[in-house]
Amino acid sequence: MTISKSNYVKFLACPRLCWFSFFAKDEAEPCDEECKQIKDGKIVGDYAKRYFKDVLDVTKTKPDGSLDISGMIAATKQALIDNVPVIAEASFSTDDLFCSVDLLVKAGDAYDIYEVKAAKNVAGKHYQDAAFQTYVLKKCGLNIRHTYLLILNKDYVRHGNLDLQQLFLPVLLDGETEFLSAYAQINATLVLLRKLLERKDAPEGFLKQHSKCKECAFTSYCYSKLPNPNVFSINGLQKQAELYSDGIVTFEEVANSDTKLNKRQKAQVDAYLNKKDVICDKEGLRAFLATLTHPIYHLDFESIEPVVPVCDGTKPLMQIPTQYSLHIEYQDGRLEHKQFLGDSLDPRRKLAESLVANIPSDATVLAYNKTFECGRLKELADLFPDLRNHLLSIRNHVIDLIVPFKQGDYYASAMGGSNSIKEVLPALTGNDPDLDYHALPFVHRGSEAMDAYLPMLDEQEPRRYTWMREGLLEYCKLDTLAMVKILAVLREAAE
Repeated sequence: MTISKSNYVKFLACPRLCWFSFFAKDEAEPCDEECKQIKDGKIVGDYAKRYFKDVLDVTKTKPDGSLDISGMIAATKQALIDNVPVIAEASFSTDDLFCSVDLLVKAGDAYDIYEVKAAKNVAGKHYQDAAFQTYVLKKCGLNIRHTYLLILNKDYVRHGNLDLQQLFLPVLLDGETEFLSAYAQINATLVLLRKLLERKDAPEGFLKQHSKCKECAFTSYCYSKLPNPNVFSINGLQKQAELYSDGIVTFEEVANSDTKLNKRQKAQVDAYLNKKDVICDKEGLRAFLATLTHPIYHLDFESIEPVVPVCDGTKPLMQIPTQYSLHIEYQDGRLEHKQFLGDSLDPRRKLAESLVANIPSDATVLAYNKTFECGRLKELADLFPDLRNHLLSIRNHVIDLIVPFKQGDYYASAMGGSNSIKEVLPALTGNDPDLDYHALPFVHRGSEAMDAYLPMLDEQEPRRYTWMREGLLEYCKLDTLAMVKILAVLREAAE
C-alpha cells in the first residue's frame, strides 16, 4: 500500500482517520469543511501556477478521471532530464512512499520546493506536509536547496487586476524549528504508520482528535461504533476524550461520575435518562424575553468568502456579505418581510444602505448566533464612514436568540447535542413542511448559499440567474422565519 503525503498527515492528525482512508473509503461522506478546503486548494493552486513563469504541469488523468500516477512520475523524470525551470505537480515515488510537489523550481544544480496552501497563516500540519515532501524527494536523490510554503498574503488588498506577486507570500521553512522537528520524526512515524496498515481493525486513538471531527468525512461512520448517545454527544463538554479513556462513555456513566456539567448539559442528560421531551426554566426564559421590545427585527446575513479576492478593497478569505433577510414582528403579531440580494461582485454599499433604510438605529434586532451578523455590521461600518453610526447602533442592539438554548433555559430532546438553528427549529416546531430546509428549491444550507452567489452572476450562464436568485432568497427568508417561529415557542413555554 502506497503512503502518500495526505495519508501521512492524516496519520499524525488521527490514526483512525488514516486507517479508514485505506480500508473504509466507501464510508466517507461529503463534509462541508473538507469540501471547502479542497475547492479553495484547487483555486489557489491554479493561481500559484501563474506565480512563476515557464511552468510545466505534469498532471495526467486516466479515462475514468482519476490521476494517472505512473504517467505523472514518468513525465516528471523527463522534465528533470529536460531541465524544465518549474514543474507543477512534480511526482515522485520511492519504496512505498509517494508525493506530488505543487511547484518544483530549478535553482542551479538544486531545486526549491514550493508547497501551496489556501491559508493566511502557517499551521502545524503544513510543516508536516512540507517535511514529508522534502523527505521523499531527498530519498529519490534530488538535491533540495530550500523548502517553502506559498501561502496567501493576509495584508494584500486588491485594487484593479489581481497582483499574484502580492497575493502570495513565500515562507522559508528550512530554519524553522517546527519544520526541522517534523522532518526529524518522519522515520519513526513511518514505522508506526506501516504497523497501522497491518491492523485488521481501526485503532481507538481518534478520540483525542474529537475537536477536529467536523472536518472529517468519516465522522458519522466513526461515531456509529459508539453507544448512542455518548459522552461525545454532550454539547460543549470539555475533556471528552479523557472521560472516554476513563470508561465514562454513556449518559448513565456520566451522570454517575463526578463530571461537572453546566445547565445545558444537565438538561440534555436528564432529558435522555428520564425520557423528558422538554426541559424548561420559565424564569430564565422570561428574563430573556424581557430584553425584547417590539417591533422585533429578525435579521440573518449570507455571505461569500472568496479564497482569492474577487473585487477591489477585499483581501483573501474575507467575508463579503451578499444578502440579508429581515422579518419585522409587530406587537399585534403582524409580520412584514424585507430582503436584499446583491447583483454584483461587491454589493456591500447597496446592502449597507438597505440595512440603514430598513432597520431603525435603536430597534431590537434578533439574530441567531449573532457573532456573524455583528462581525459583518462592524466591517460595513468601518467601510462606509457616512453610515458608520447607524450601522454600529444596529450592531449594539443585536440580541442573540441562541442564548436560551446555550444557557439551558429551554431544551428539547430532539435537539440532541446541537444548538444549531437547523436542529432547534424542527425540535421545537415538528415536521411543518413550510419550515423544512430540505424542501427548499435549490439552496438548503449556508455552504450552498456561499457557493451559489458567484455562479449566479456568471454572464455566460444568464439562465442560472433567475432560479439561483430565487433559491438564495427562499433560503435566507426561511432563516428569519425560523427565528420568528422559535421565538413564538419560547413565549408559549414561558407562560
